[in-house]
Amino acid sequence: MEKLFEKAISVSDLCLTYGNFKVLDQVSFDVIKGACTIIMGGSGCGKSTLLKSLIGLLKPKAGHVLIEESDLWHASNSARQKLLRKCGVLFQGGALWSSLNILENLSLPLQTHTSLSEKEIKELACYKLSLVGLTGFEEFYPSEISGGMRKRAGIARAMILDPSIIFLDEPSAGLDPVNSRRLDDLINELKQSLGVTFVVVTHELASIFEIGDHSIFLDSSSKSLIAKGSPKDLLKNCEINEVQSFLQRKG
Repeated sequence: MEKLFEKAISVSDLCLTYGNFKVLDQVSFDVIKGACTIIMGGSGCGKSTLLKSLIGLLKPKAGHVLIEESDLWHASNSARQKLLRKCGVLFQGGALWSSLNILENLSLPLQTHTSLSEKEIKELACYKLSLVGLTGFEEFYPSEISGGMRKRAGIARAMILDPSIIFLDEPSAGLDPVNSRRLDDLINELKQSLGVTFVVVTHELASIFEIGDHSIFLDSSSKSLIAKGSPKDLLKNCEINEVQSFLQRKG
């Protein structure tokens, strides 16, 4: 009997534009709860544009984005914000406040969105930093830690409100191979230990095969989704030239 997977996100017939310029058309796919889904494709294929629509930053021209069965873009503003509270985001570079230390960066969302005491906020922020291996770096500023550590701090901040889904935009960008592998290991650990659902935009082959349970491939020429499946299965079985060229490239 075929195993039925619970959907964290369901995207159907999504059309994304900037003004009159069409970026993606008729895109449909599911994100499985507790798994890591990779959004991949060549430059200019619409990966980051798709991510913007999934996290509430770009309204689609047409189509639907369902987060745990609730329609993100056909909900009221208050209902949309409630849905987005289920999501955490790591933007490129970590996007930490440079004027705040790491502990303060993690505390800010809790101060804004919860009624926790300062003691409870500090304890929770320290706990999330411990999950990403940054215990002892609470008082450091972003400029005082490495790029890999900033990415881990960014993930900790993305997790601070206990989201069920975390979106990562090019998490390995700018990292050396060792730190990139450490970040991949962290994503796998969080997925397995906490059951977090990840949606990751990346072009890094090593990361795609290491963390990706599922993937979708966007094509810039047709402005559409042309393949989906696990990265390893696509490499082995997909006969589409664009997909094979992407997955077989060196580095």
